[in-house]
Amino acid sequence: MGSEWQRRLRELGVVKGVRNLRPAAAVTPPPTSHQPVWGDWDEPQPVEKLLPGGTVVTTPVGSCFVLDQVYPLTHWHGVDRLGDLLELTPNAAATFNRDPRWQTLQFRDCLFLDTETTGLWGAGTLAFMVGAAFFEDNAFVVRQYFLRDHGDETAMLTLLNELIASRAALITFNGHSFDLPLLDNRYLINRLETEMMRTPHLDLLPPTRRLWRGRLGSCALNSVEKQLLGVRRTEEDVPGYLIPTLYLDYLRQGDARELVRVFYHNQVDMLSMVTLLTRVVRQWTRPRATDHPQDLYSLGVWQNHLGYLAEAEATLRLAAAQECSLELYHQILHQLAAMLKQQQRREEAANLWMQIAATSFEDITAHIELAKHFEWHEQDIAPARHWTQQAITLAQSQSPLPTTLLAELHHRLTRLQHKLNRA
Repeated sequence: MGSEWQRRLRELGVVKGVRNLRPAAAVTPPPTSHQPVWGDWDEPQPVEKLLPGGTVVTTPVGSCFVLDQVYPLTHWHGVDRLGDLLELTPNAAATFNRDPRWQTLQFRDCLFLDTETTGLWGAGTLAFMVGAAFFEDNAFVVRQYFLRDHGDETAMLTLLNELIASRAALITFNGHSFDLPLLDNRYLINRLETEMMRTPHLDLLPPTRRLWRGRLGSCALNSVEKQLLGVRRTEEDVPGYLIPTLYLDYLRQGDARELVRVFYHNQVDMLSMVTLLTRVVRQWTRPRATDHPQDLYSLGVWQNHLGYLAEAEATLRLAAAQECSLELYHQILHQLAAMLKQQQRREEAANLWMQIAATSFEDITAHIELAKHFEWHEQDIAPARHWTQQAITLAQSQSPLPTTLLAELHHRLTRLQHKLNRA
């Protein structure tokens, strides 16, 4: 039925897409220091001419432009090599991703996915470029599917689905919330079936936030590249917020010169996902004394959250042994003491609270915990009264005055004094 309608539209002169339309006259902007030099080309340039390594792949449902870039495993991306990931196993992903299917997988069998789209979300949002990268023999291949116009989408989705079906798992950065739902929606709109949403999937954004948000603040990929991976993009790159506009300009004018920068942007995204995954797995499986204490603290908190108590305790003790700010030192000890208290190891927790109390001039949490510990578990009222009084002294020096807390502390002090009198 669909082919019959297409035949009738062609007979009426209706053309789908922009490839057969006369491009709009090129507008030459004033020269700037960031504008690429394209020689003496006055006419709009097609993507096939600008990226001669690419090819137009024809399928029964149409054609699509595909570009492959091949990197050796020894290629350095920032301070790591691409092949370093293959020395690690995905067992860690099965642990922190809560998906046991990763226990039987290898990173060599995975597919990295990243999309460039016409907007952030909505039924009309289109993935006009999909990067799909994978290991093959002794190389890492970055494959980019590009829509020369909207008419290429069915072919692109068909080719992409074939590649997804040949791989055991997917790896993305923010793909759980964005890339995969968007692509799944496009498959639905084009009435194509895909197993993509049922394939094992690891989204790198959540573990990146867990491990490094405390130190880096922003966990956007470009921020992680600069502060963690040692990646420096060249002037070929383009800010992500400009990409939808550049593609819209291309559809209007038929000139792909600025889109070369989008291809570069997408390629670097794919390479960064590989080295970022290497860092995530290493941090989870091999925490070292040379790691930043903030990173070790974040890892210990995450391990405790997932229920790996022994690992969390070892990581937090490793963090506490590092030189760090007094604020971070107190955070580490508080987290460790809370874990020990939960495990009924109260004497060990009390030792940590004493370390905090001896070096803190504002935080009275440790004083209150010590007062509770000696009153209810040691049945020793005198030190409980001492730590309560110390907490009151600290609270009275704070501004604004914590009146509610002070009232609770005075009530505790009165109760303890009555107990001492009765004794």
